[in-house]
Amino acid sequence: MALEIDNWKTQIRKGYLELCILVVLERKKRCYGLELIEELAKTGVPLKEGTLYPLLSRLTEEKILTAMWETEQAKGHPRKFYSLTKDGARLLQEMKEEFDRMVGTLKAFET
Repeated sequence: MALEIDNWKTQIRKGYLELCILVVLERKKRCYGLELIEELAKTGVPLKEGTLYPLLSRLTEEKILTAMWETEQAKGHPRKFYSLTKDGARLLQEMKEEFDRMVGTLKAFET
């Protein structure tokens, strides 16, 4: 049974993780990778760099996110900051609506 639930959790987590990343970026306007990892960890969504960066790269290629290298302070090291594009903001709204619909459906089955 453990393998079955682990597989299910992995599949659910993939889409949920994208949703969570986009929600953080919507709220904060822009973040760099480590900051995203820290924000997600605060809310109980642990994430490793090896999972995050390929996902950010794909979302950038798909024009859901923009990425820009910046140096925050004169002596600081450059960081790649990510933010939502207009298409990303629209996608996020659709994702939220679908997620709410799915949660509502599940709750309807429980009553």
